[in-house]
This record gives sequence, structure tokens and C-alpha cells, in this order.
Amino acid sequence: MIMMLPFLTASLAIWLALQGKRRSCLWLWLITLAIYAAWCQYHMTDALPISL
Repeated sequence: MIMMLPFLTASLAIWLALQGKRRSCLWLWLITLAIYAAWCQYHMTDALPISL
């Protein structure tokens, strides 16, 4: 479920943009960016379990 969160917030931001609600749209894009940044930080610093 947590992996769907950035896609959900981006979809809501696009929907708000189509509705003309600019301020809410920008806030949702910033929230989406923060989620992606936290997600990248977690996965870039995590050990990579590779089985050969």
C-alpha cells in the first residue's frame, strides 16, 4: 500500500490541476516529491540482497 502513495498523491494533484485549484495542486506535488525523496533515500542506503 505504501508504494501506491506517491501515485495516489500525483493523481490527486493532476485532478486538482484540471479543476483549477492551483495552490492545492502545488502542495500535493510537493508532498509527492517529499515521498519520492524519502523513498529514494531509504532504498539507496538499504543493503541490496542479491543471490547469485
